[in-house]
Amino acid sequence: MIKLATIFFLVMPVYSSYAEVEWSNPPVLCSEELLPRGFTCPDFSSVKDPYTEFPSTLTAEEIKDWTTNKTTDLRLCRNLEIMKREKNKPGSYSEATIKGAWMIIDGGKNAKAKLEAIQKASQQNGIPPQILIGALKQESGFSSIGVAPDGGNYSCGLAQMNIQEWCESVSLLSAERKKELGWPSISCDSSVLPTDVVKPLYEFALKRIAGKKPSYAMTAEDYDGLSAEQFGMETAKFTAANSFLHHCQNATLGIEFKAKTLRNLYDHFVPKSLKESEIYSDGESFQRPCTTPYPVKAYPLHTGWLLAVAMYNAGPVQAKLVGHYYQVKNNNFPEMNPLHLIEALHWGGKWIPGTDSVSFEDQNGKAYSQRWFKSCIVQRHVARVIQHVTVPTESIARPLDKDGCKMTIPDYRKISSGIKESL
Repeated sequence: MIKLATIFFLVMPVYSSYAEVEWSNPPVLCSEELLPRGFTCPDFSSVKDPYTEFPSTLTAEEIKDWTTNKTTDLRLCRNLEIMKREKNKPGSYSEATIKGAWMIIDGGKNAKAKLEAIQKASQQNGIPPQILIGALKQESGFSSIGVAPDGGNYSCGLAQMNIQEWCESVSLLSAERKKELGWPSISCDSSVLPTDVVKPLYEFALKRIAGKKPSYAMTAEDYDGLSAEQFGMETAKFTAANSFLHHCQNATLGIEFKAKTLRNLYDHFVPKSLKESEIYSDGESFQRPCTTPYPVKAYPLHTGWLLAVAMYNAGPVQAKLVGHYYQVKNNNFPEMNPLHLIEALHWGGKWIPGTDSVSFEDQNGKAYSQRWFKSCIVQRHVARVIQHVTVPTESIARPLDKDGCKMTIPDYRKISSGIKESL
């Protein structure tokens, strides 16, 4: 067996600076490279640790190929070996490890259909496929994971959408498609359709599968045969919840709905000046030689689209936070790149003494505040979306927090003015 450390020189990331990255052609992978392509796995049965070692039968050149050109398949292969060992000897790995492996394996299923859905959604909504894929990988590892309570959110599937977000997307479909999904005529407002409306159905199904499989592996079939009367629910609410639970793990729908949701945020809240920046001129496009054609005019890591991802994670007010940090006037945002966005999300806003929040103003002087924890999480979220799609030999974005995101605001962040006068 060959330890990863013995070939580390082949895969060590090269950290790039602002000046070194050509954002019109950043070092990101093609759409097809970000999903498994079906390469035959190496035989990991002889290695001690499938996560870090390679079989001794592989040459240095083959290892380099796996760690530079076939990284998505390599990750899948390693986790297939983990699950095989767990099946042969239950209890070999922790529940967290098994869940992570399950998500990667499930995320690799139906790769061709997922890739086609990504291309279609990207083209229809103008969103760079790398950003859409990165966002989905950050949400679910690209797996069709089952419903999770998530503090009352009850998120589900590839896109990790709750029923309200799902409802907003379904409402844009044709009457015929709504009928196919069994979706009722109902308001998406939280007063009518709260996110926890699915709770009784979820908890019933949870008891149904007890001892058979983990909750994250639940599927639509686990909700079969339920009725409104069984739960004392209004027919429309039950029908919506039942439809959601039967379709929220559909990967194609999840991709379509996630792209539409991000497009809605992009259209309504991303500043025009950011939309008009980082756009290819006629005859230009992403330069990496990809099998799948690059479908949009926006750069692969378009700052405006990444801001839409930040808004999905932490609300539209993130645009005001970024504007405050760069002291924007008349909505004329400066020319920015993704690293400037991460910087603004992390450093924007001044600490409010005696709290764990930061304060900032919009361009009209209206005051806002948000928890430092939210600021920390959202800048980390954007950085990880970028990390998910960056070529394995480079690293162009990192979170700026020190020692992780905590509920209490750290001392280094307290002393910041929360403003940067210019780029």
